[in-house]
Formats: sequence, structure tokens, C-alpha cells
Amino acid sequence: MDKTVVQERIDSIIRQCRNLRVKVTPQRVAIYRELLSTGEHPSAEIIHKKIKDYYSNISLTTIYRTLETFEKLGIISVANVLHDAARYDANLDHHHHLVCVVCKKMEDFYDDSLANLGLPKKSIYNYKVLSYTVQINGICKNCQKRKS
Repeated sequence: MDKTVVQERIDSIIRQCRNLRVKVTPQRVAIYRELLSTGEHPSAEIIHKKIKDYYSNISLTTIYRTLETFEKLGIISVANVLHDAARYDANLDHHHHLVCVVCKKMEDFYDDSLANLGLPKKSIYNYKVLSYTVQINGICKNCQKRKS
């Protein structure tokens, strides 16, 4: 993501937090910046490892609490797929996921033809569907090469 776009998104989140009277700290900004800088949907543990390089005393608990706060504010989303731990996504544009069942890599993809899937009324009759995403499980190119 372009540095200008990243900074614009960070500035927007800072304004949103201040409007909601949520404290803006350098650590929270760093956590959000880390999410924006990757398309890999990192876990809290991965974010913690990367941020510890410049915030050496930040705890994993702080990372989890911040991610939980961001999710409640609608700043990020949680993507729980094929993992024991939650994975986080700063991309709030409507998108879908490709997931490697071997290495657990997760990639975003966009396809407008998936916007109007005919959902089976029998299956969803007790629900008011607010949104949906598609997850495709497979084996990524790197893992395919390793198996060959």
C-alpha cells in the first residue's frame, strides 16, 4: 500500500478514535500501521513479534486488547479461518479470501460476480443476512512446488 494512502488511513483512524473518545497511543497506531502494511492477515502473535522491534516492552495482552478495541470500533475485521488463533484484517472493503490449507497463507480477492449469490432460502430462513464473504481453501503455488 502506498505510504500516502497508509498515512491517510492512519489519520482517519486517529480522528475516529478521538471522536469516540478512545485513547490514541503510539502503540495503537503502530499496531494499526502493521496491519495496513501487510496483506497477510497476521495473528496477534505475529504483530507482537514485529512491533517488539521498536516497542520492546509492549505486551501480547496489549496487542490483543487493541485488536479487540479496533474490531469493536469497526476499524478492522477478524478473519478466523483454519487457525487456532484469530487473524486480523485492516482491509474493510468487501472482499473474499483464498486460504492455503498447508501453510495457512491468506490472500484477499475481489470478484463482483460473488456479490449476488443466490443464497438458499431453506438454509437461511431464520436469519436476516447482513453480509457474507466467500472463502476458498486450496494449496498455494509455493506449497504445490514443495510437494512436487
